[in-house]
Amino acid sequence: MDKCARNSEIPHDTLISMAQQESVVLLLKHCQEMKRQESRLRLVTLFLVLGCAAVFVFTQRVNRDRNEKDSFTHAEYSRQQAIDRQGQNLKPNAHLTTSSRCNSVPDDYIQWEHQETGLVHMQNFTYDEKKHALVVPQGGRYFVYVGVNFRMPHKDKVSGEIHFLSLKVLKFSNRYPDNCTIMEVKDSIPDNRREARTVYTGQVVTLEEGDLLRVSINEDNYELIDCSAETSMYIGAFLL
Repeated sequence: MDKCARNSEIPHDTLISMAQQESVVLLLKHCQEMKRQESRLRLVTLFLVLGCAAVFVFTQRVNRDRNEKDSFTHAEYSRQQAIDRQGQNLKPNAHLTTSSRCNSVPDDYIQWEHQETGLVHMQNFTYDEKKHALVVPQGGRYFVYVGVNFRMPHKDKVSGEIHFLSLKVLKFSNRYPDNCTIMEVKDSIPDNRREARTVYTGQVVTLEEGDLLRVSINEDNYELIDCSAETSMYIGAFLL
């Protein structure tokens, strides 16, 4: 029994060595755990940095696109404003010329070439084909003018007869039942091969929106109209 007791006793140095080994093992495990935590922390930090970088890049791109869109919108808006101002600065005006049917006798009024070719132009004005009339776009004081060239037709014999010419500029408004003569001019031309006349009149008149401007001449004057060029007859108006 004494022998067994002696064998069960462990030397003190051995116990210290074992305790030290256990401490080293615990320390190693602790270091390994710290390294694993450090690796996980670094990985999480890397993901956070990458996420922040992605958000920053995305935000910058969105801001850049928004600024480009705002700049484009502003440029388009400025351009449209300039166009609108230019349109506002262009006061209503019109100039119509010789119609291809100028010698034909219409119902009551001279027909005009209103397609915008050559000297023809209309700014805000419109033309009523059925009524052979310029339609006034807005109320105001206008200078209205009209000119028609007349010439004697070529023929073998001349009689020396005097042809009387009469030209009227008429205004029609829905407020009144009849035409209102705003200008009238008269002239005469002898029956001579070389004779020609230009009948012209123009003056300032007050017009209202929707008023119609028309020209009438004597029925027997139509065959005397010079239709050789677009400058031989014309009507025009412009807002003062």
